[in-house]
Amino acid sequence: MRKFIIKSLGFGLLVLSFAITLDYMISMGLRRTDCYKYQIFNDIFKGNLDYDMLIMGNSRGFSHFNPKIIDSICGVNSYNLGLGGYPFNAQIAAYHCYKAHNRTPKVIVQQVDFVTLSMMHDIRHQHDSERFFPTVYDPTMRKELKRLGYGFMELYCPTYRYFGYQKVIKDGLLEFLKVKHHVERPAYKGFSPERGKWDGTNVAAMDSIMGTLNSEAIAIFENYLAECKKDGVYVLLVNSPVYAPTTKKVKNMDEVNKYFENIAQSFGYKYLNYTENYDLCNDTLNFCVSVHMNPEATNRFSTDFANDVLSLGILK
Repeated sequence: MRKFIIKSLGFGLLVLSFAITLDYMISMGLRRTDCYKYQIFNDIFKGNLDYDMLIMGNSRGFSHFNPKIIDSICGVNSYNLGLGGYPFNAQIAAYHCYKAHNRTPKVIVQQVDFVTLSMMHDIRHQHDSERFFPTVYDPTMRKELKRLGYGFMELYCPTYRYFGYQKVIKDGLLEFLKVKHHVERPAYKGFSPERGKWDGTNVAAMDSIMGTLNSEAIAIFENYLAECKKDGVYVLLVNSPVYAPTTKKVKNMDEVNKYFENIAQSFGYKYLNYTENYDLCNDTLNFCVSVHMNPEATNRFSTDFANDVLSLGILK
């Protein structure tokens, strides 16, 4: 019996050691890829980053603000922290992780829209959710991931969170072993524009859209603005271009805009709304889908936006 117990414990330790080693190889391999999903956190974990301006938001933040253009016009060093597919309560996880490892920025450009103030309580198995897998080794992200639905098994059981993600496992291992370098939509300072021809089928099928103003999300958002105010960070709220007929389908768009305008003013910030009276919004030639501009329109918007930032004088 004693021999059986010893052999069982030995086998268990062997399996655990293998799982830990495999988890480490996959996670570190993914962090070496040239893939937009992993670049943001890879850069954050390097530490000692000194960016004047951070751009935050969802996929429209991620794909609408070109740091190369903004830097050249504004004379700043900016970085795009946009997380495509995630509302604000998930976006803030990246910011808290950034703060834990790097210097606080002077300005945050916070992209907002009619879905920003919704809630995602569980980010597991969501769009690009594998981007978070390699981050569980970081104490700050572990705390944030627990808030966003990760349980004990995802956080502390080696390789468990990778179950069902065969391609991710393969990419991580091949990268770690230096067999194959994985490249997927590489980003520049966190930014990667949307590409493709106009496709308006999804929105055309909708009679109306209801913007979200979730009370829990609003509380998190206002706490974040207060946190930035305390840290001496200026937050510029920006609603980047949307194809005009889509904006008109949002039944409570006036209410959404009024909220962002009022909350910005209450903290001494500004709200720039490019979904109204902006010519880029009127032509499908500027969009891939109704809420994502193509690279040419993105560059033009980034130029206009950078000049508007200069005119506001908030960088002085």
